[in-house]
Amino acid sequence: MKITETRTQPPTGGLAALDQVELSKSSRKMLADAMASCGGDVSWRTNKKNNARDLLAMAEISGRTVVRELDLDEMLRALIFIEAPVPCRPDSEGRLQKAPGMLLGLTYRQEALILPQPGYSMVQILLPRDIWHANVGDIEHGQPLCLGVQLPTAIPLSEIVLMTYGAMTMQAISIDERDYAGVLNVEAARWWQQNRHLIPLTSEPFIRPTGVNS
Repeated sequence: MKITETRTQPPTGGLAALDQVELSKSSRKMLADAMASCGGDVSWRTNKKNNARDLLAMAEISGRTVVRELDLDEMLRALIFIEAPVPCRPDSEGRLQKAPGMLLGLTYRQEALILPQPGYSMVQILLPRDIWHANVGDIEHGQPLCLGVQLPTAIPLSEIVLMTYGAMTMQAISIDERDYAGVLNVEAARWWQQNRHLIPLTSEPFIRPTGVNS
């Protein structure tokens, strides 16, 4: 899908000031609907609400993200689309294929507030289905994205999204198959070692510059 919605002007503090972003009517409704079934104790419900609001605020200002679904029932689960070049398996002649965006499934569990989480436990690449990336597992395992050995305790969901953008656009990656801190596809890691000239796929920041539509 193409991101065409009018976006909110980012606050002076950028992504560090997401709480200052005024949500649109549709985003406020999505958050309210999700909060209606939000479970857990007070601190967990508050955390889920704040993380979900930040996710919606990022979509308001980035010019490249849409939150499609939001579920706060038990854990925090979200379905989001990010418009950015995504590496896909090379064709028969060895030419890298690229998709124009990715559909992510995000999962944030309550235990993440008190314990570090495995680096592959929060992000799945649902689409496209032929990802060619050293840090993404195969389709049979749901294409999990590994963001390191562990994710810090209580890491904000907004930071997970930024890390995902950096990894999938190959602005921040590990392509050494001997590095067990994130490599889930050894074949892709070796291919990228031989094709470093293609890295990164884009140098654009997460908040798309004004006037840039691709």
